[in-house]
Amino acid sequence: MSEQALYETARRRIDQRNRRWTIWSVNLAVPIISLAALILLGSTPYADPGAAIFIGWGGIFTLHTIMAGLAESRAGSIENEVAKLRTLAQADSIYEKPKRQTRLELTDDGELLETLDGENEDEYAQRRRNS
Repeated sequence: MSEQALYETARRRIDQRNRRWTIWSVNLAVPIISLAALILLGSTPYADPGAAIFIGWGGIFTLHTIMAGLAESRAGSIENEVAKLRTLAQADSIYEKPKRQTRLELTDDGELLETLDGENEDEYAQRRRNS
């Protein structure tokens, strides 16, 4: 896989993660701001406009803090993701399918025995001659 393809894949993954967190932060801020609006519009003696404005500001502050954190960590997250993808790509290119296959046999007492082809060939040949 080329470097450009690694960076593109990493960028897509990080952008998708950031979109999920942005949606989560909006879902967190909307109820807080709605609560502030209900307090502000309420006609009870406990409705304090100062408290409503403060709670609304807290919701907006929470939203912007999460979004700013995501924007700041984007470059580092992409580099970390590229490093993971490089490791996986190298591991895939290094791995070779084993040439030897396992063989399942029954021993004289009925136990299942798993051996690799080529391993204990003398013993296997001797058993075939005896049976």
